[in-house]
Amino acid sequence: MNNQVIFKKILQAIIIVLSVTQFSCVQKQQSEMITEENYLKVDSLIWAQYEQEMKKISECYQNHPEKKDSLIAASEQVDAIASKKNIEAAIKYASVPSGLRRLYMVRLNIAKDTILSILKNIPDSMQFSPYGRSLLYHIETEQIVEGSNYYDFQSIDTEGRNFTLSSLEGKNILLLYGGLGCMGPVGREYLNKIYQETSRKNFEIVVYCPNSDLESLQKVRTAYPCDFLLVSDFLQDHTPIKILYGAQATPTCFFINQEGLVVMKTTGLHQERVSQLLSGQ
Repeated sequence: MNNQVIFKKILQAIIIVLSVTQFSCVQKQQSEMITEENYLKVDSLIWAQYEQEMKKISECYQNHPEKKDSLIAASEQVDAIASKKNIEAAIKYASVPSGLRRLYMVRLNIAKDTILSILKNIPDSMQFSPYGRSLLYHIETEQIVEGSNYYDFQSIDTEGRNFTLSSLEGKNILLLYGGLGCMGPVGREYLNKIYQETSRKNFEIVVYCPNSDLESLQKVRTAYPCDFLLVSDFLQDHTPIKILYGAQATPTCFFINQEGLVVMKTTGLHQERVSQLLSGQ
């Protein structure tokens, strides 16, 4: 084989390597582009990995229940990693619809000045979209914490009647943001029990349901029979209730005392705390 043939083969090999490298670079650039499609891929991967890791922990617990404490710690770590990746993806892809929606969902875990900076750097069409406006409202308002005065709101009950929270002034109020399904039968039984054992003169339960219309709100009562108030303004994610009360997880629970102060705010229904407040402890 002469030198010319050898050189030709080497040149062909170099061209192939360069072509493969260039193709790989193009693929990488495309995968890193800020698009709706790429965000959905990233999001899907985050939660697929999360479910895979949690499945391993669950299987390990079945085989080694004596390792419960260490497995709980491991599950918390997996949850923390997924949450961090979730926030990072929401920030990176805030300029596409699903990314901005996710940013709204994790808003309570991000500093307001960071969210404002993100909003300023995305297209106007996204800034003034429903989720962009709701994020700005979140930034501009002060969210309820324990010790705050309650925020009044207007809504509709399952009978189609207007309802305002201020109509219950002077009473203790257990206000829940959604969650009748999430809390399970034990939680629902507890709510029905304390409602039946207390007087309407000084205690009410109000569940805000993030439904889209009156018909779907009425179906909640059918699915979870109860006598206490179920209300909605049908604004779903964009309701001032969700934004002003700083609620995301369902249920988020608030106990408002007779003076109108929020004396309890919890993620999940904490039955012991509610019972203590009802008994005046």
